[in-house]
Amino acid sequence: MQMHVQGDLTHVYRDVLRSLSEIWTSLHQHIDVDVLLAQIADATCEALGYRYNALYLLDALHNSFYVRATSSSLPPEYDTYLRQHPMPATVADLLMQPGFQHCNSYLIPGRSEVWRDVGVAAHFVVVQEGEPVRTISHTTEQLEEPREEGRWYSDDLLLVPLRKADGTIIGFLTPDAPLNELRPTTETMEVLEVFANQATSVIEWAQLYEEARQSSQERAALIKIGRALSSPEALRDLSTVYQVLYEQLCLVMPVDAFYVQRMDLLRDEFTMDFFIDEGVLYPPTGRVFSSIMPWIREMLNNHLTHSFSTSEEYGEFVREHTPRREVLLIGGKRLSESLLFAPIYYGTRVIGMLSVQSYQRHSYTSRHLEMVKEIALQSGIAIMNARRYSELNDAMRQAQDSENLKNQFLMTASHELRTPLTAIQGYLELLSTHSATLDESRKQRFIANARRACDELILLLGNVMDTSRIDQEWVSLKRDAVSITSAVRQILEILDPIISRERREITLALEDDLTVWADDLRLRQVLMNLVSNALKYTPPATRVAIGMAHISREEIVKRVASAQSGAQVDLPDGRYVLIWVRDWGAGISKREQSKLFTKFSRLAGKATQSQRGSGWGLYLSRKLVEAMNGSIWLESSGLVGEGCNFLIALPEVERKSPAS
Repeated sequence: MQMHVQGDLTHVYRDVLRSLSEIWTSLHQHIDVDVLLAQIADATCEALGYRYNALYLLDALHNSFYVRATSSSLPPEYDTYLRQHPMPATVADLLMQPGFQHCNSYLIPGRSEVWRDVGVAAHFVVVQEGEPVRTISHTTEQLEEPREEGRWYSDDLLLVPLRKADGTIIGFLTPDAPLNELRPTTETMEVLEVFANQATSVIEWAQLYEEARQSSQERAALIKIGRALSSPEALRDLSTVYQVLYEQLCLVMPVDAFYVQRMDLLRDEFTMDFFIDEGVLYPPTGRVFSSIMPWIREMLNNHLTHSFSTSEEYGEFVREHTPRREVLLIGGKRLSESLLFAPIYYGTRVIGMLSVQSYQRHSYTSRHLEMVKEIALQSGIAIMNARRYSELNDAMRQAQDSENLKNQFLMTASHELRTPLTAIQGYLELLSTHSATLDESRKQRFIANARRACDELILLLGNVMDTSRIDQEWVSLKRDAVSITSAVRQILEILDPIISRERREITLALEDDLTVWADDLRLRQVLMNLVSNALKYTPPATRVAIGMAHISREEIVKRVASAQSGAQVDLPDGRYVLIWVRDWGAGISKREQSKLFTKFSRLAGKATQSQRGSGWGLYLSRKLVEAMNGSIWLESSGLVGEGCNFLIALPEVERKSPAS
């Protein structure tokens, strides 16, 4: 019997040596490392007489042992499960107890109490072809079933450490289901460990080869990235640089999604500069969702990088550090399984974040994380340079815009102010030259006309000054109960010469008892702008209507929305009065209406271009009305003859009930 065993071992030794020789030959042929590891997994079965085998290697980044190869005989569904459930180092420590030691390896029997821990058992499977994948877990009845001494059972586990010369464990072989259906003897274990020791040397050499190959690829990628980041194009268009980053990262690691977030230093917020998901490039977004801000801020403030191996690990981390306790889904709305995050620095200041993600679990190693950190470091200089270049361009553009606005203002102001000044000068010259020959009524008419020209001049100057003040929030309002009827009548008195000369019909729908909370002077200023525009931009003899009515806040919101004029409604609850100035002129097209209440806006068309106009009257009116807690908007179909209806809503002064 002893000679028979020795003969069997001699055969096994021969098979082991032949397998190792083939593996070393493959290594020297520079074969792909993954193929080499698969060869080792298969050789364990072929040379040592096992049906299945899985080869685990240590990932120091996550302190876990990952399945890097399985024997070709293992059904695909089992291979997938094992790759998705790496063995944590803590689980390996539980399995490498002295009680399980067999030679220099470890045999954990199926009836062991350690399998009662689901957290341990979940990392290993019982292989039964044609059956669904199930883990090593047992009921009490199964544990109590009698078992033959020395027989191998499907829920037994054999761990053969892959030890370096210094005793460090870099992984495990887990041969399963021996062909003779017997547990390994001391002699066969010694042969198996000899094979494992030699396989460890092969793996070390393969890892060195892999590291050299990766270093070469990474060096080439970093050179290309460095050139892209330092190119003149990087100053003008960072998106092309980000595209280079993405393409080079794809050469050295799995990349399904990639994005770069930039910190807005003024608002202390993140914006998404670049985002590509499964090859689809998404347009840059504005603010990054606030739900992820707390943990991002914590990571960046502490100069930390993060690596997540599974979506569950990432989700648990986000929920722990986020008040809203939710995981953000962007792009294709799929949940990434492996994620790397690295802060982008300029000096010691955080200016953004870079993230690489994969839809496969356990895709990244510590080497990948170091690569991402290096790219993030290089990106910081390029992003800051591009930001400064952009800020310089913006400053130059703003300076040019300011110069253009100044020139436009001077031209408009000189044109606007010249007309009333000319009128005043003309009437004064007439009075001075022909005073002796003019009768009293003509003198009074000339004086009245000069006074009205002064009023127009004062209104123009007031608009100019108030526009400047209100932009800088210098305008002060004195709100009180103001009679709308009184304000309208004062405006009509000032404009009476124009109304009479052009034979205008002014239709009034006023209620003497309606009052609003407003600044009396500012309300008259707004009404003057609206009525003057109605007279200025419609043909003589065209009717103008001025009226008022009660209106609710809900009705204001509804009418503003239906008008689609670009006006905004931000009114407190309460009662309001609606004031309207209506004309029956050419109207304003929907396309032009959104420009009306902006500074220096002058609409295209014969009706507007043939008239004097500063372009700041309606802008100032909007600002003043909003400052009085009101809203102003336009309703116009744009059809000739239907004209324009400018509407103002202001808070109503509630009437006091008569004393009983």
